[in-house]
Amino acid sequence: MTNSKGTAVKDAAAAAVAELPSLQGAADSLFRSSAECCRQQARISRVLDLHCDQEELEAVIEVSVLCVRILNDAITRYAALGSDSHDGLDDQCWHAANTLWHASREYARRHQSCNVKSAQMSRHSATQLGALAIEYELKASAVLALRYAVDQYNKVRPEIS
Repeated sequence: MTNSKGTAVKDAAAAAVAELPSLQGAADSLFRSSAECCRQQARISRVLDLHCDQEELEAVIEVSVLCVRILNDAITRYAALGSDSHDGLDDQCWHAANTLWHASREYARRHQSCNVKSAQMSRHSATQLGALAIEYELKASAVLALRYAVDQYNKVRPEIS
């Protein structure tokens, strides 16, 4: 027996998505993925500040890595759809979405770079630790830029948050 209420909800959700231009849907998805990455970075900071145990920290980092994978998919989808036209987006929304796209790409790149450099270090010399510290500072800067881009997109499309 099918659940008519569940089916009606799914049909309404599909209709709502179908009404949006495909680029608008991709931009909104990019916004939500970016916002979640920002939330996860804030969560990591709180866990570190609270000196939680290693297992909890590893779990939070695992969620953060998953969020970045989802963000990368959203980045790729937006880039594929946005390369041809504005697809019905007004100029203000299009500019905010492109700013978000650029900030998301930089954040994902810095996140990956930090993970790679951290994994490569088995022994830490002062020079290596200095280089790693710089990578994390650049990542922190990318997080701030991403938060700003998320806020700007949210101002243009407040109805999606």
